[in-house]
Amino acid sequence: MKLNYLLLDPNDSERNQIRQRLKEISKLSLVKECTDLNELEELIKNKFVDLIVIDPTGNEEKTFNFVVQHGLQKKVAFTSKKSRLAVKSFEIGILDFLQKPFTSDRFEITLDRVKNIGNIHKHINQELRKSIEIKCNLKTENIKLSSIQWIESMGDYIKIVTHKKNFIVLSSMKKIQKNIPIDFFFRCHKSFIINIEEVVNFSQTTIHLTNKDIPLSRSKKKIFNEFWSNRY
Repeated sequence: MKLNYLLLDPNDSERNQIRQRLKEISKLSLVKECTDLNELEELIKNKFVDLIVIDPTGNEEKTFNFVVQHGLQKKVAFTSKKSRLAVKSFEIGILDFLQKPFTSDRFEITLDRVKNIGNIHKHINQELRKSIEIKCNLKTENIKLSSIQWIESMGDYIKIVTHKKNFIVLSSMKKIQKNIPIDFFFRCHKSFIINIEEVVNFSQTTIHLTNKDIPLSRSKKKIFNEFWSNRY
């Protein structure tokens, strides 16, 4: 099965060279190439890809922020002639950094990292298939972990929001945290716990889920960035 990738490089000549180099790798399929972040943003909304190859040169800070805010770290490989960018790249949890010019053999290492993440996703799916038992409206219910989008504090109660139904449960946030896997659920605010697999992207103050914006407290911002970067 081929891996789909996007290519962003503002330099036409270098973009062509990378495209030709990656053509040598039969397991790769180019979905689209682009020259700026605006084009890339439209593509990631409408296309499923396994990998995004980006040269951030000349627009480094904006590109780093874009990748973090859209939660793309584990899908992005940076490539640049500027080796100094490697340190910052790995600090934000990027998949890989390749110094130009790179060889096909070197890029195979990048592909191995993509596959490893895919295997970890299988583990995540297995973990999130498990259920927790709660009591709601005098009934005992089993909720599959993967169906939980977020959990919200409501005084002496909590609201568990799933894709199909909400559950009001007599419980504290601290108590419910003991019953859900900490690798996949993150308390981003005193009143909210999110399922990390539901995150679409995030900013400095907000975590965007599919159908809800959740506040990210100032005290949790650094911890969340580290959690997000290291989650796979």
